[in-house]
Amino acid sequence: MPTNPHHQQSFGTFEGISSADQLRLYFQLTDFDRALIDEMRSATTKLGFAVQLSSVRFLGTFPTNLQQVPAEVIDYLAKQLTIDGRALAGYTRKMTISQHMALIKRKYHYQAFTDPAVKASLNDWLLERARFTNETEKLLFDMLLKKCLDEKILLPGVTTFERFVNGVTEVAADLLDSQLVAVPSAEETDRLLNLLTAVGEPIYGATIKMDLLRNPLMDESRKEINRGFTRLKQFQQFKTEDWQLGAIPAGKLKNLANYAFKAKASLIKRMSVKRQTALLVAFVSEYRKRAMDEQLLALSRFYETLFKRAKNKEAKERLRTIKDFDHAALTLSQIVRLLMDETISSQDLRNKVLATYPPEIIESAVTQVNQLVRNEREPIAIEELLNAYRKFRKFIPDILATIVFEGTTNGQDCLMVWEFIRQRFPRPVTYRMFEQIVEKLPKKWRYYIRENPQVTNQCVLIAGIELLVHGLKRHDIYVRQSNRYLDPMACLIDKSTWRQQKAVLIQQLDLPQTGQAAVEAVKQDLALSYAEALKNWADSEMAQVKEVDGQEKIIVAKLRKVREQKDEAAFKSRVRHLIPKIDLSDILLEVNQQLQLTQCFSHVSESGTKMKHVDISILAVLLAEACNIGLSPVAKNSSNSLKYDRLMYVDHQYLRIDTLAAANRRIINAHKKLKSALIWGDGQMASADGIRYVTPQRSLYSRSNPKYFGRGRGVTFYNFVSDQYIGFHGMVVAGTLRDSLYLLEGFLNQGSSLEPTQIMTDTAGYSDLVFGLFGLLGFQFSPRIANSQGTKLWRIDSTADYQVLNGVSQNRINLRLIEEHWEDILRVAGSLKSGKVNATELTQALQREGHPTALGKAITEYGKVYKTKHQLRYLSDEIYARQILEQLNNGEARHALCRNIFYGRKGKLYQTYFDGMEEQLNALSLVTNAIIYWNTVYLEKIVTQMQSEGFDCSDDMIGKLSPLMFEHINFVGKYTFQYNEALENGHLRPLDEADEK
Repeated sequence: MPTNPHHQQSFGTFEGISSADQLRLYFQLTDFDRALIDEMRSATTKLGFAVQLSSVRFLGTFPTNLQQVPAEVIDYLAKQLTIDGRALAGYTRKMTISQHMALIKRKYHYQAFTDPAVKASLNDWLLERARFTNETEKLLFDMLLKKCLDEKILLPGVTTFERFVNGVTEVAADLLDSQLVAVPSAEETDRLLNLLTAVGEPIYGATIKMDLLRNPLMDESRKEINRGFTRLKQFQQFKTEDWQLGAIPAGKLKNLANYAFKAKASLIKRMSVKRQTALLVAFVSEYRKRAMDEQLLALSRFYETLFKRAKNKEAKERLRTIKDFDHAALTLSQIVRLLMDETISSQDLRNKVLATYPPEIIESAVTQVNQLVRNEREPIAIEELLNAYRKFRKFIPDILATIVFEGTTNGQDCLMVWEFIRQRFPRPVTYRMFEQIVEKLPKKWRYYIRENPQVTNQCVLIAGIELLVHGLKRHDIYVRQSNRYLDPMACLIDKSTWRQQKAVLIQQLDLPQTGQAAVEAVKQDLALSYAEALKNWADSEMAQVKEVDGQEKIIVAKLRKVREQKDEAAFKSRVRHLIPKIDLSDILLEVNQQLQLTQCFSHVSESGTKMKHVDISILAVLLAEACNIGLSPVAKNSSNSLKYDRLMYVDHQYLRIDTLAAANRRIINAHKKLKSALIWGDGQMASADGIRYVTPQRSLYSRSNPKYFGRGRGVTFYNFVSDQYIGFHGMVVAGTLRDSLYLLEGFLNQGSSLEPTQIMTDTAGYSDLVFGLFGLLGFQFSPRIANSQGTKLWRIDSTADYQVLNGVSQNRINLRLIEEHWEDILRVAGSLKSGKVNATELTQALQREGHPTALGKAITEYGKVYKTKHQLRYLSDEIYARQILEQLNNGEARHALCRNIFYGRKGKLYQTYFDGMEEQLNALSLVTNAIIYWNTVYLEKIVTQMQSEGFDCSDDMIGKLSPLMFEHINFVGKYTFQYNEALENGHLRPLDEADEK
């Protein structure tokens, strides 16, 4: 780990101005300190000793130059001793200074870092952390530094300290390599090393065999699916399911695998055989699962397209023949009317009908109606599927050879059909054999096969694939060697562990222990919510109960826009005039000067860098990614930091989800401490919404939606915004899938220091099950209510009198389901809280595409309680409703800022692979947050200026400002990356027009 420039500058030295908190924590003299100091004679020695003592507490070492001690530190100590701070100037006698250092070591029990016992203890402590945690070398450096400060161990020089950390991490890495090398058999090790041999002629841009495994699938085309099966078979040469990797931290394994994925082939070839083997073991064990995920996703998308096309043809055919159907139905209805005519005898009826309607017309009408009313049989769709039979059959041999399916109780029919296919294939399935699985197939296929026995084989294979696609989507079918298609219910805390952890988790979640207690709690909660709503109903203009089409319905009012007052408009206008005009590149440079964001970006190998000015390269790449302009506009051959090849290298090796998240956390931590941010909100509220991006290039992870993407396809970046305007999490979602599926996952997985307890969404993020899961975890789910005449209220007590709401609260909650499944409900909540299960996959498994499991139904019933509580408050409390709308508007305004930053290539996302999409959109989110932070800092300076100009700068007025403004920022043009030295140490640039009112 080469020396970090920041560590060199700051290690054992005072950096910048000490804060008030630091002065109180490290420079406040105790009674023991004073007693020791009082024994000294002169003011000079007293103050000098106090400075030495306080400095070693703060720095971990004695200051080498007392002239570099900040003036505020000297003044703070001098005031405590009632001594003139200028007395320190006489503290120069080397013997006195040495004696004081020795006295401090003796009296305060400071130990030398070089002491063998101390060094051995630190070595053991650091080695354990380096081996069994996922902490980076930078973090290990900082943690060891803190440990030395806490345990009064005097720091050595920075080079010695870094050599020590580097030596321990190298030992840990070597031990990890030894563990990994011992995992595969000798034969598998040879096959692993064979992955580093050349492929002959390059295939798909691959130069070595490993590259063939590293190339992700681009889309769901037949060519890519074939390549995917080839890749899967190559991965399956290695029996990773038998590899004993349990003792190796999952995070370390993942990091090694990611390094192997990104490292150049030439670099891996230069490594020792031991290191090569370790990297390859990690890579194969992790990326085999990813390969399976991609393959199942590609197959599902491919087959879904065929099924959708057939359904559409059925619908079009029905639409095309609707006139014929109407005519046939009219004919038959008139015949029935004759049948019901009592004036016509039964003997004359037949003659009367045939005289009025010739037999061929009646026969045609009957045939027409029979063809069009067989909805559940879908004959036209099945015929279309049979026409595409070769496309279905093409991949069945590879599916049988490479994928082992397992299933839940609901997936048993699918498993039995596939076991039947496995035993019979490639021989055809005959009509006689069909009887063995007839009850396992959907009704439409049974009808069709019985009417068309000659196509039994084709129908069984297509029906099997249809069952499989539905089963994977509902999580009734799962695959063990996978990340995405595991059984979520099997990932819950196992029952024996649950019995041990139950009490602690229930206490953390503040939930009742028994189903009976849970039922009583929700009864009381709902009764209180109804009482509060009825109390406020008469004074609220949010909703009314009116009769519509003979039924009582709740009519939700639209919130009126709050008019802007003249003084508010003048205040905002002055702010816009004062805020400095600036280029985006200068914002990034200035924020980096204040927060050192680029320190968060480490090489994928977790080693340091020998490149000079890598911070400039990182900022240039961030700007290029966020603006969607590619590297050429920011590259400059005249600067080593900005050469195109170097920017490519930095983009590939430094920009990752973990480094982007670390930089984002640094901005969030700094922003939430600013006065204006605290006025805007306390971080307890957040909103979630998606911003859509068209993806012109075909991708496995994009989907079509004419409303958002026109004729093309696209993705959604689902992001979370706090009430302080800062974005704290984001995730890529294929197409425009129902947002509520991803809401809880994003909320639980966000790693920032913000801890919101209330989440606002638009109506698309709405689901009873999501209400239940949020309620179980102690969060308040607050979606906007947009349905003006369809709001449902639920009740528990059928006899309760809810006055004006009686007619609109007739739906009853099933408490029996909640009570019966409470133990499993608690286990679900505990598993989500502890991070044992993926929230999105669990939600899909519980919902089963509208056919929820019993547990899913129970959580849905529980969610109806929280949904009704939210609706009652929304309908009776305008402040609450307006709060939700304003937070959602903040999210929309942030999206507008994102779109202005992401201006290149017409705002379209040209990434093909999921990792690329995720990294680029998270880079955009980081740059957006950097702008928000910069704006907030300058808004505070502007407010100070305006206060002196006589403006009302109350908290109420500041609360109406927004850091999402961007009219003063230049996003386009030539980009320069050169630090402004005048802005070092927290200094800010001058305001615009500061002398004009």
